[in-house]
Amino acid sequence: MVRLIETATVPILAVDASGTINGWNTKAAELTGLFVQQAIGMPLVDLVMDDSAEVVKNMLRLALQGKEERNVEIKLKRFGQQENNGPVILEVNACCSRDMKENVVGVCFVAQDVTGHKMMMDKYTRIQGDYIAIVSSPNALIPPIFVIDEYGCCLEWNTAMQELSGLKRADAVNRMLVGDVFSVHNFGCRVKDQDSLTKLRIVLNGVLAGQDADKLLFGFYDGHGKYVEALVSASKRTDSEGKITGVFCFLHVASPELQHALQLQRISEQAATNSLKELAYIRREIRNPFNGISFTHSLMDASDLTKEQKQLLRTSTLCQEQLAKVLDDMDLESIEECYLEMNTVEFNLGEALDAVINQGRISSREQQLELICDSPAEASTMYLYGDSLRLQQVLSDFLANALQFTPPSEGSVVLKVIPRNEHIGTGVHIIHLEFRIIHPPPGIPEALIQEMFHRGHQRISREGLGLNISQKLVKIMNGTVQYLREAERSSFIILVEFPLAHHTGPR
Repeated sequence: MVRLIETATVPILAVDASGTINGWNTKAAELTGLFVQQAIGMPLVDLVMDDSAEVVKNMLRLALQGKEERNVEIKLKRFGQQENNGPVILEVNACCSRDMKENVVGVCFVAQDVTGHKMMMDKYTRIQGDYIAIVSSPNALIPPIFVIDEYGCCLEWNTAMQELSGLKRADAVNRMLVGDVFSVHNFGCRVKDQDSLTKLRIVLNGVLAGQDADKLLFGFYDGHGKYVEALVSASKRTDSEGKITGVFCFLHVASPELQHALQLQRISEQAATNSLKELAYIRREIRNPFNGISFTHSLMDASDLTKEQKQLLRTSTLCQEQLAKVLDDMDLESIEECYLEMNTVEFNLGEALDAVINQGRISSREQQLELICDSPAEASTMYLYGDSLRLQQVLSDFLANALQFTPPSEGSVVLKVIPRNEHIGTGVHIIHLEFRIIHPPPGIPEALIQEMFHRGHQRISREGLGLNISQKLVKIMNGTVQYLREAERSSFIILVEFPLAHHTGPR
């Protein structure tokens, strides 16, 4: 029996008829930090907290009379390194120890450690007290609050909520929050439409399911017909065992300044929506003449053309295919995040350069600028593997910006091509291409260069967006873009590389 008591997983302690400790098992020592050798011989009342001393004395007195009390709460002191950890709270049962003549000669206490449970209950009680104090407080600093149970029935509707809504607490409590308190009808707090109720219900149900909820922008009409808009913060309400018993909601009513900001945000969002609709309309309307151009090209291609005419038609076709590629770019995020999949085909570098230069001809003539393509003869004979249409897109965009920011009649804009052949492995050649778009000062404004490399989340100009997209496309092609500003000229420097498919003779 002694061995069983010593190894028990619950604390067990014993005293003689004078209340002196004569039994103290391992679990009791572990909980209190008081070793067995130290405990033996000490009065039990010296080991308990002051508020438990009378309880222990009364238990001992009754036990010595043969009356065994059960489920009595006592608090033991901690010792040593555990001294500052607070008391050990035990729920004890008293068992009388008797001699051969059935006289009570001592008491054995078999206990259960309820410290953790008691602390949680005390914390919950404090929280509940704070919650009740907050909800019932008329203090003007307390925000509008309402509470529902797990079934969606309104439990609380505080003073600030009454003032904000014009609905009395008695008319809100014990009614279904969604459908009765907030409804699309003329009783309770009327909302604009069923969609508003649905969004509120989704938030509340999510919290009841244990999910974290984002703030909901929610609006309703008060008792005077004024539209009130607020951010609803919803959090779960739990019992002492952690079970979700409802939802606790704060309303953050916007100040006049914030309401103005929200109004501007809605206007901005509406403008963005309208812009998307306009863009979708423009894309759709472009398709019809675009299809007509494609059909005309196919007819011309089947006709008897000279070599020069066929070359011009080929350039026109490449520009048309580039336009189709841009019109199909619905997912800009894939470009901005650099995970767009490139289309790898065999293409002729010279034809791609002709398409780029021709896209800048009209602008250069209008500004009386000379537009020059400076490329070695071998460039026109190179057939490479890669996305030629994306290459055309980025080069033509950089070229268009160089032309736009070059003063009229101020010299020339040059597209210079510098190829370098690298031989790797058996029969594999990589062509390293350096494109330089050289233009006179003052060059591209510094703000646009910053937008090209550092878009972030700030507003961006149309030119800056185009440059940023082009820079990202070059990055997806495993290339780099630089902008070099010098005293006499400025240059876009684009470095890319493509596998060589084959060489042909001069075009």
